[in-house]
Amino acid sequence: MSSTPVKEKLKDKSHWVLAALLLSQLFLMTLTARNTETNQSLLGKWVMTIFAPVVKVGDGVLSKVTGTFTGWGELRRARDENIELKNQVEQLTTQLNETREKAAQYDALRVQYGLPSLSGYRQIAANVIARNTSLWFKRLTIDRGTLDGVKKDMPIVTNAGIIGRVINVGANFAQVQIITDSNAGVGVMIQSTRQPGELKGLNNSRCEIKNIPSTEEIAENEIVVTTGLDRIYPKGLVVGTTEHVENDANAPYKKIIVRPAVQIDRVEAVIVLLIEQKDIKFEENLRP
Repeated sequence: MSSTPVKEKLKDKSHWVLAALLLSQLFLMTLTARNTETNQSLLGKWVMTIFAPVVKVGDGVLSKVTGTFTGWGELRRARDENIELKNQVEQLTTQLNETREKAAQYDALRVQYGLPSLSGYRQIAANVIARNTSLWFKRLTIDRGTLDGVKKDMPIVTNAGIIGRVINVGANFAQVQIITDSNAGVGVMIQSTRQPGELKGLNNSRCEIKNIPSTEEIAENEIVVTTGLDRIYPKGLVVGTTEHVENDANAPYKKIIVRPAVQIDRVEAVIVLLIEQKDIKFEENLRP
């Protein structure tokens, strides 16, 4: 067997093999060549082109699943918040009903005893900012002054009863003379009998009613209210209750000790009635 034909055949195929190798190398270089802007190979681009729809669908499904769990968590938190808010509403509704009930009882008592409502007067709230320990039952200072419309002799009260009157006022403060000061005087009367008298302080936590004849029948725990005749306090404001009544056959007047309605040595917030003497006269004409 001659080797010449075989060599010729191998020589002819070597050209094709070489061409195939060159084409394969060119193909691989093309696939691995990267775009200078995106730094992405052609092979990678083809792969992304083929699988992008699949990835997109998968991402959409995953987003929906994640969103479902997230939404479920938010709904659960919203449900818990809703339950908490309902509980708060129920508590506030209960408190509101209790407050309304107390207000109704308070108004009924005022009507029963013929007492005026503080809401009928212009007023502002004030805080007690100072108290002189040497004058504990005589003076206190509040954080309202002329800038707030406060003037001398305006009454100082709480919802429970009167405290005193303004005796000195600055731009943003006012000094108050308390009814327990021995130099303070208030026109008062026994609420049930309408027997008038003058209230004087005792420089402690109590006051005394002067000038009620010993012939008058006065009991303990009687309500004492203002008469309005001192032109400082409107008529009918609660002052306190009679704590001790002493009869002396040889004395022309009773000795009547009054316990103020307001625990004055502990008061922290007060109300300033923005009324003047002319307002007191006007109120007297309106009230019984």
